[in-house]
Amino acid sequence: MKIFYLLIFFSFSTLYSQRNEWVKIEYTQILGGQITNSTLFYNQSESVYLFGNQTKIDTTSAEMSYVLSDDIGSVIYKNLNNKILFTRIASKDEVVLVNDEYPVLNWTITSETKNTSNLLLTKAITTFRGRVYIAWFFGKFAGNNGPLKMGGLPGTIVELKTEDGFLNILFNKISFNLTKPDLIDLISTKYDRKISQNQWNYELQKKLNAFKNHVASKQKRNSSIKITFDESLEKFK
Repeated sequence: MKIFYLLIFFSFSTLYSQRNEWVKIEYTQILGGQITNSTLFYNQSESVYLFGNQTKIDTTSAEMSYVLSDDIGSVIYKNLNNKILFTRIASKDEVVLVNDEYPVLNWTITSETKNTSNLLLTKAITTFRGRVYIAWFFGKFAGNNGPLKMGGLPGTIVELKTEDGFLNILFNKISFNLTKPDLIDLISTKYDRKISQNQWNYELQKKLNAFKNHVASKQKRNSSIKITFDESLEKFK
């Protein structure tokens, strides 16, 4: 029975690679202690990774948290042929497409393997923006996609984590032979403005500083307050 299942499984994989149809992988994403469901849609030229839209501000003396979302949420889009990558970020005020450089990741593919859901995975390691990433990929899946901004391996990334444990993405299930998701066209059209990654970093830091100054201005004289924000996955200089 297991052999029959695997034959069907690999025939779907081969069919996908020949017809360039869409694949859907569902994950559980744990980022900074927050657990969410995430989804990767991809074919041989495009991919979209949906990972929710949570924004949280947490201070030691006072707590304020809020969740912002729309009907699409946060998405990372990649076009492998044209080397295009952007992140869609939705807030209560606007939807912004943040253009980023398409990453060229220098992977070290190891000899270490493991079996997950009857998939023989191979371990690979790379460094990206201040963190060491450990990926487990399956070479029998066509394409070289993965969650977030990861990719470039000879196969699809099924599991992904950072060495320090800040990120952990776990495989749930996969579906083959899908049509192009409608949300891809919506992502490209339903937004308010486009900016660069550097401009987004600048605007975000400006907003965080304004928030800290606002909180500090409300404190009584001779009192003190310490404000901390959630750590970012990517560490920019």
